[in-house]
Amino acid sequence: MRLPIFRGPTRRMFLGGTGAVLTGAATAAAAIPDAAPRQGGVLRFCRPDGPDMLDPMANNSISASEFSLAVYDRLVTLDQNDQPVPQLATGWQAEKHGQEWVLTLREGVTFHDGQEFTAANVAATIERSLDKSVAGIGYQAFGPVRSVQTDGKHKVRVVLHAPFGEFPVAVSIAVCSILPLKGIGDLRQTPNGTGPYQFRDFQPGQSVTLERYGRFWNPGSQHLDGIRMVFVHEAVAMQAALRGGQVDVLTQLPTEAFLVLSKVPGIRAYSVSTGNYQTVQIMGNMAPFDNPKVREAFRYIPDRPAIVAGALFGQGKVGNDVPLPPGNIYLPELPQWKQDLPRARKLLEDSGVGPIELDFYTTSDRQPAPKLALAFAAEAAKIGVKLNVRDVPFTEYAANVARKKPLYNANFSAAPTLYSSLWRCYHSKGPYNYSGIELKSGFDSKIDALNAAVDLAERKSLAAEVLRIIHEENDRMIPYFRNYFAATSSKVGGFVPPKFGQVDMRGLWLTA
Repeated sequence: MRLPIFRGPTRRMFLGGTGAVLTGAATAAAAIPDAAPRQGGVLRFCRPDGPDMLDPMANNSISASEFSLAVYDRLVTLDQNDQPVPQLATGWQAEKHGQEWVLTLREGVTFHDGQEFTAANVAATIERSLDKSVAGIGYQAFGPVRSVQTDGKHKVRVVLHAPFGEFPVAVSIAVCSILPLKGIGDLRQTPNGTGPYQFRDFQPGQSVTLERYGRFWNPGSQHLDGIRMVFVHEAVAMQAALRGGQVDVLTQLPTEAFLVLSKVPGIRAYSVSTGNYQTVQIMGNMAPFDNPKVREAFRYIPDRPAIVAGALFGQGKVGNDVPLPPGNIYLPELPQWKQDLPRARKLLEDSGVGPIELDFYTTSDRQPAPKLALAFAAEAAKIGVKLNVRDVPFTEYAANVARKKPLYNANFSAAPTLYSSLWRCYHSKGPYNYSGIELKSGFDSKIDALNAAVDLAERKSLAAEVLRIIHEENDRMIPYFRNYFAATSSKVGGFVPPKFGQVDMRGLWLTA
């Protein structure tokens, strides 16, 4: 059976987990209309942390993903309605009920080193995503791929283990950037994409410099001469740099910085609702959280509305330990986890684990995670649980905390698909399932069935079942969904707050 090429509303049949919907509004300053795009200038883009690495598939930071979006292209990107639109693929067609996808590729595209873009590059990229030893977080990012075949220079057939209706959306994320066949193993040192800006210099912890690529296939969307990404750890220093004209864009701001900058003339400040969330990781493969009663007890400890009011200054929504925010079309009705300290104490007593004292790791590089940890620890102390909050630099966190300690914060961006929101985070083989446990016997097979479902009603039914298990059993607490905060100079045109965490700088320009 051959299904039609996916365009317009048809694609909604396959849209999974719109993990972020921009329901909030930007400040009044942000509503000022931009002038027409102006050519030239170097955009100075400031973040609190630098890339962990420059390999677009294996990196594990938002700043590295934003670097990737400027230097590399993907097969498709998403429009304002989350519809897939062409980038390196000009068409996509499902066959065999969505178990195979045929991609028609753009002609006349070159990589920054002069290599021609062909089907061989796409095949090599997808095959690399299947090698866990080199793919990093990009492992299986293209979906449940069985094989990939080329048909001439500009056509690729992707064969999947099961029908996967979300394929056109899944391949829009930054880790699905298309890589060069030649030098594919050297991208940490020599980034080489087909995007509008090419790599020039990386000073770890300080800056990344990009410049305009003269042979970019879509020059009409290429406005800047270059981009300089700079990394300033302290929020106060970031604000001073924007106010003083040393930088043009600030992103991943703490709430306090947004509240201050929203009142500054000449600056546009943004706060929009998203599906971005921070977690309390209670690792199910480590003591004491390998005991289900302890995990359940911890869910009754935090006062979630108070955390949203205090840590987020009200700029967010209460979470319920599932990764889809309120209003998501796949979210079933679930009882809200609420603070119940007597019940938490009783569950801990019934668990038989004895007194609990743990280090609770967090990092100020992921605001407001330390406030979450401190608020959680204060409530836990009321029932005799001692949590020592350890605020460590992100470099130490990445090397020694994530996946290695029983209790810590983690940071997650919203995702456009159920595959990314659920399979990659909760399946026992998913790269973001930090503990690697199956939440309940048969749970993995339920997520596998969800990936294979094409019919929307069936997908909703399966998603509801999966989310109910996640709500009750998972080892990742989600106390809140955070608003996205950014601020720009009024000279920056084309800035749109991202739905899924990363700013695509190719659409920006400077008005002066």
